[in-house]
Amino acid sequence: MISTTVLPPSAMLSAPPPGAVNVRYGRAIEGPGGTWVPCATKVSAGVYISGVFEVGPGRSQVCAAQNPLPCADEALSQAIELASCAAA
Repeated sequence: MISTTVLPPSAMLSAPPPGAVNVRYGRAIEGPGGTWVPCATKVSAGVYISGVFEVGPGRSQVCAAQNPLPCADEALSQAIELASCAAA
C-alpha cells in the first residue's frame, strides 16, 4: 500500500477496474519504500489510467482511476511519478 505520507489521500488510488489491461510498463523504481513498477492501464477505447505495482509476493496493483487520460504515454509518465513517490 502506498503511504499517505508520500501521496495525499486525495490521490484516490484504487484497484484497477474490471477488464482493465496494462498496455505499457516502465522500469522498476527502487527506494526505501520498496520497488515499484509503473504502468499505463487501458480502461476502454481511448481511456487510460496510471498504475503502479509493488514487486514481491502478495502485492497488488493500484491505479489513479480518478484521473483518466487520453493517451497511454501520458498515463505511463504519470505512473512513473507515482512509482517514484511510492519508492521514496
